Amino acid sequence: MKVKKRAAAVAAIAHLGSLYAVAELVHAIRGEQWHRLEDHLDRVDDRADNALAACTQAGDGAFATWLENTAMHGTDAVCAVTARFGREPVR
Repeated sequence: MKVKKRAAAVAAIAHLGSLYAVAELVHAIRGEQWHRLEDHLDRVDDRADNALAACTQAGDGAFATWLENTAMHGTDAVCAVTARFGREPVR
């Protein structure tokens, strides 16, 4: 059962990471936000939180913590890349 919960958590985090990267790149390059993408990102974030909680409840808290920390490193990398664009928002 832990393998199934791990797979769900990894899939949710991978989906979340790719959406986050696209949203941040669009904002950095074009200076605008895609509200539909942001809404979808919020829903996927909720699914990822639920998947990580399911791992923790199944006694796999160490894996959930590791996966969450790995995802945070990914978001830090995206922020470092998008900070180089430094465009002013569209008015």
